Amino acid sequence: MDWSKAKTILIVAFVITNILLGYVLLSGERQTETTIKDSFVEDVIKILGRKEISIKGKIPREIPSLNILSVEFENQDPYEVNRSFFHGNGEIKVKPSTAEISYGDENITIVNKKTLIYENNGDKVNFTHLDEKNAKDIALEFLMEKDYDTSDMKLSHTVKEENSYVLEFTKEYGDRYLEKSTTLITVDGRGVKSLERIWLEVIEEGEKPIYINTAPKAILSLLTAEEAYGKVIDEISLCYYFDPLDQEFVENPKDAKRGKTIPAWRVLFDDGTKIIIDSYNN
Repeated sequence: MDWSKAKTILIVAFVITNILLGYVLLSGERQTETTIKDSFVEDVIKILGRKEISIKGKIPREIPSLNILSVEFENQDPYEVNRSFFHGNGEIKVKPSTAEISYGDENITIVNKKTLIYENNGDKVNFTHLDEKNAKDIALEFLMEKDYDTSDMKLSHTVKEENSYVLEFTKEYGDRYLEKSTTLITVDGRGVKSLERIWLEVIEEGEKPIYINTAPKAILSLLTAEEAYGKVIDEISLCYYFDPLDQEFVENPKDAKRGKTIPAWRVLFDDGTKIIIDSYNN
């Protein structure tokens, strides 16, 4: 065999392969970049405006990617919940998919050991002055009293109602939201009137990033989301997203205990509603 000739052929093949690979990557990059240019963004704003969807905040211009997270649901064991909320003095009724705990005027329902719903039906007024700041303080103090870690919770939205505040806390991982991992708390003169919590814990972070469509391209999908019509977009942010429906080897999403996240766009409207867009390049 002529090794000199074979070596030359290999070098030429390697160069050609690199040129082709560079062309593919450059073409893909150019295609992605066009969706974050001013002209494209302006067109997106106009097109969404036809459905009376307006944008208050900025549209991100990044090339979006996040690593996959392995996550699991926080386990809401009724006996542990009874201990942390009522010092073990509540009455527990366990059913196949739910558990109920009652103690005086307070009731807790646990669904599939994942969702916790707390209600205070008493009428004792403990706070005569209520504003957004002390409503947040009351909510966080309540959670800490119940042995919840609040270090990974961020107040993501607040709605003022007639005599109360509804506060939504979302889990943060790094500087990104982890959806849908939320604690929704209503605070009024009694203190915490109600709480609904479904929480995710991060097991580990993968090493390989996953890329999705840029924000300007992704939010065009709102054109088919009737619930977005006539609304104002307050914020668009890249987030980690866990959807039990997307998990492999789980026949019933209600049975999902753990799984993997994907990157997605979190679109928050000024009325507090959210739409998660997990839009991939196509």
